[in-house]
Amino acid sequence: FVTGNVKKLEEVRAILGSNFPFEVVNHKLDLPELQGEIDEVSIKKCQEAAHRLRRPVFIEDTSLCFNAL
Repeated sequence: FVTGNVKKLEEVRAILGSNFPFEVVNHKLDLPELQGEIDEVSIKKCQEAAHRLRRPVFIEDTSLCFNAL
């Protein structure tokens, strides 16, 4: 799990539960702050993290979106 935020790590572990078949460890990476559609941003960040760490990863990314003003 790519985050430097200990609270996010604890939250993810709680959500996945004790029966999750893998150990969730965190890696802190300075990933670029991309702009665009949330799905595209999340995919690019995950790909970049996996490339740097040379292993499968998952990330959490949030966005604030206004469809109309």
